[in-house]
Amino acid sequence: MGASRVCVVGSPFNGVELADIDFEQTADTLYLAHLNHPPTKLVRASNTSWTFETVQFAPAIAAPVGCSVSATVADTDTANNGLNYFPEIATYCVTAVNDDTTEESRASPSASAYNDLTLKRNYNSLAWPAVAGAKRYNVYKANNTQFYGYIGTTTSVTFIDDNIGPSYDRAPPLANNPFALAGNYPSTVTLFQQRSIWARSTNVPHGIWASKSGLIENMDYSTPLRADDGMSFAIMAGRVNSVNQLTSTTSLLALTSDSVFDIVGTVGGGPLNGTTPPAIQRQVGRGSARLPPLVVDNVVFYVPSIGCSIRSLGYDFSINGLRANDITIFSPHFFEGHTIVSWCYSQEPRSLVWAVRDDGILLCFTWEQEQNVWGWTMCETAGAVKSVCSITENGEDRVYLTVERTIAGQAQTFVERMVSHLWDAVEECCFLDCAVSASFSTPQSRFSGLWHLEGCTGVAGLVDGVPVTGLTVANGTVALPSEIGTGSNVSFGLPYDVDIETLPLRITQPGSGSNIARVQNPAQAVLMLSNSGPVNAGIGTGDLFPVRPLPTDAAGALFDGSYIAAMDNKVRTECTVWINQTLPMPFTLLGVAVDPVIDG
Repeated sequence: MGASRVCVVGSPFNGVELADIDFEQTADTLYLAHLNHPPTKLVRASNTSWTFETVQFAPAIAAPVGCSVSATVADTDTANNGLNYFPEIATYCVTAVNDDTTEESRASPSASAYNDLTLKRNYNSLAWPAVAGAKRYNVYKANNTQFYGYIGTTTSVTFIDDNIGPSYDRAPPLANNPFALAGNYPSTVTLFQQRSIWARSTNVPHGIWASKSGLIENMDYSTPLRADDGMSFAIMAGRVNSVNQLTSTTSLLALTSDSVFDIVGTVGGGPLNGTTPPAIQRQVGRGSARLPPLVVDNVVFYVPSIGCSIRSLGYDFSINGLRANDITIFSPHFFEGHTIVSWCYSQEPRSLVWAVRDDGILLCFTWEQEQNVWGWTMCETAGAVKSVCSITENGEDRVYLTVERTIAGQAQTFVERMVSHLWDAVEECCFLDCAVSASFSTPQSRFSGLWHLEGCTGVAGLVDGVPVTGLTVANGTVALPSEIGTGSNVSFGLPYDVDIETLPLRITQPGSGSNIARVQNPAQAVLMLSNSGPVNAGIGTGDLFPVRPLPTDAAGALFDGSYIAAMDNKVRTECTVWINQTLPMPFTLLGVAVDPVIDG
């Protein structure tokens, strides 16, 4: 399907409900949970075929529509005048089984016969209509009781009971849909151990429901219970614990409004088992907001239910449990008075978390657990970011954003995609916002198709690897200045500045002590750059100077190596270096080394 085509399908959800929808995906099916709607799934049959369906929570294979039984009474113990003839009622039902999925249908309508099967020549004959998709059938019997027990299986549609004793530890499945009525609709969903797990309804905010193992749209169970049966349980912890989110790692985590709970099949571990209650253990005393958590490797990132921070959940050997750490502790000013409304994880080629604040500001979190590297960056654009998601494409994770911008006095919403991190030549780069890129076989000086930037001044571009700024879009067209001439590989969009300030230098000198709050200056700095365009450096925003290329650098080549940056001779009480780039060019800073002057 071409990028210019849009497939539209009606949704059961209103626009104001979208932010509170929880979802989980498996292949081409997306499961959706919302308090106001029964569990729903969005099914993709093809690029142009998408449908919303209510999850029925019933076996995919139908039950036999009927069951008949006839009694063959060949012996009434006439030789003993019927003294040993004790007929009784036997009631039967049949289920259909799909061997491919091992799913068993619900029971057929029952049928009864009156016979004494203890006498050798007596038997009951059962028959039922075939069921589409059934590979075999299970037969159950109840002898003078309401409880059915298993007596055998067959690949045909008939069965002979010649006094087979029922096994009451195995019964036919019972219909179960805990979400059939309003007030019982769940609001969060995840997939765990081949089960779909749903939680938090209006009537039972601390409730959790699990499907049958391997059958995520089947909640049926049996009496007595089987290990793969559907389950339901609740979190009881002495306080209100509405289950705001469910997520799965090595165990199932329930992130409630008050705490975080670990859920396993039994104490000490093990899979969920329909025959025994799960072990629910409180791990962390900081609850979670409704925003779905991110799972990165074996660490879970979540937004607490109160406060302005983000925390990580990971196993701590010293306590033999989960510990929650504040990963915003070094950048609290990015989060004070705000919360995160959307986020995603981009794993390759950079390990980055992209998070959208409630005011439309985009934050980026670098996370390299094995190197113990992490930190936050604020990304400001001429607009408000509303949501983000990450999609794997061609060996890397591409981030998509929904952005509201004001173009030519009109508010417009764009779906934008970050360009690839991977490039071979500088003309392939695009370090611009709200940008488009194109290649032409014949060099041109005018470029059309820029209606999304209509009326914008200060537009920037990259033309065959050469930056150009101060452009104006009129009638969807931009013209290159005469000094640029023409170009074949071009990108045009809204420019942005890159600013980096190093942390204040903290050193202790022998005989003179710490440099904190003393007069000092970074007399010289060395910037380690990798394939970067021109940059500026200095002691502050008002004292920036271009970083000069090395004598061995070719004309117009990207900066790649260690570059000395001279600092303005001004003293302050902190020793920091400010680095800035304004051109739409690549920029990778690997490190900064400072040669300070203290008390000089």
